[in-house]
Amino acid sequence: MKKNGFTLIECLVALFIVAIVVASSSRAIGVISSDLRDTFVIEAATWASADEYNQMRLKDEFPGVGEQKKEVSITGINFLVKRVVTNTPNPYFRKVEIIVAEKDTPDSPIYRTINFLSQY
Repeated sequence: MKKNGFTLIECLVALFIVAIVVASSSRAIGVISSDLRDTFVIEAATWASADEYNQMRLKDEFPGVGEQKKEVSITGINFLVKRVVTNTPNPYFRKVEIIVAEKDTPDSPIYRTINFLSQY
């Protein structure tokens, strides 16, 4: 007598292999989407920092020494932008450090940049 088809064991093994492939691919997709969001947040923080520096340049501002904080929203992400201005050995230059963090986690900076502004 000739058998046609698969046995129950063969079907269960095939199903088990398919389940493993689907589970591993869903995990990979989850990791990729998480990394994608983190990359987007870092890019948006870079924009917030550049925006803060460019506003000072456009206003031709020579900032006073001190610290200033403000909240900024870019692409639906709320950031806390901290600007720390310190003196340099040359009185006509100021060191401007811009630190960007998410509003929910202000103690974990995402992006930090140091710039120098001149008075003249």
